[in-house]
Amino acid sequence: MTNNSVPNQIAKIFSLRRLIFIVALIAMPAMATVSVPLSWNPSADPNVAGYKIYYGGASGVYTNSVDVGNVTNAIITGLTANTTYYFAATSYDAFGDESGYSDETSASATTSPAAAATLAPAACVSGQFAFSVSGVTNAQCIVQASTNLVDWVSIQTNTAPFTFVDSNASQFSQRFYRTVNLP
Repeated sequence: MTNNSVPNQIAKIFSLRRLIFIVALIAMPAMATVSVPLSWNPSADPNVAGYKIYYGGASGVYTNSVDVGNVTNAIITGLTANTTYYFAATSYDAFGDESGYSDETSASATTSPAAAATLAPAACVSGQFAFSVSGVTNAQCIVQASTNLVDWVSIQTNTAPFTFVDSNASQFSQRFYRTVNLP
């Protein structure tokens, strides 16, 4: 190996990384994902501790699931644009025992431009976390929380502008928040 080969290898690696970055930027619009908002009536069973949403690209074939907690609405994210998805829900109790599937519904995941809500810190008392949500006046927003930036739980639906207060924030070593607009 000559002394010139090391700089040549570094130049090739740099060029390859730059090419991958450029290809990724070009491909990003094609890989755009969308969301579908869902809501349902609560179970009459007093032992319900939460709900799971199952979904997939064919009727009765649910290849994905999301534990949405004990709420009656959720936004399923990361869906492929212009694709029809089929959804069903189950409820579960404190022991994790699940009900059968609910009736199925379907929705087409389409892209639609929406003004993003903006978040700003707000005053709060010890052990709580608060922020203000602004955006299009009277737009419906769902506040979601996560401890790992992968699994999101809907914790409040409200109409912009509003102030969100998480009185449970002190129970988590870290918690992330986002808002999702309802169409």
